[in-house]
Amino acid sequence: MGKKYDPTLRFQTFADASRTTGLSQYFLRRGCKAGTIPHVKSGNKFLVNVPLLIERMDQLSKAVATN
Repeated sequence: MGKKYDPTLRFQTFADASRTTGLSQYFLRRGCKAGTIPHVKSGNKFLVNVPLLIERMDQLSKAVATN
């Protein structure tokens, strides 16, 4: 049986992080390569730190709302 999707995992692949956040895999991939999305790299695989990403998105949305 294959790996099941678990939205509660801290580090997720692009496909899983895309399902959790609603952001496209392309956007996540580009952000990781640019260093703007929190991640770790294991070999040639990127793992997105989803809770930290969501926290940063919340901070940005609050900053935009107050301006």
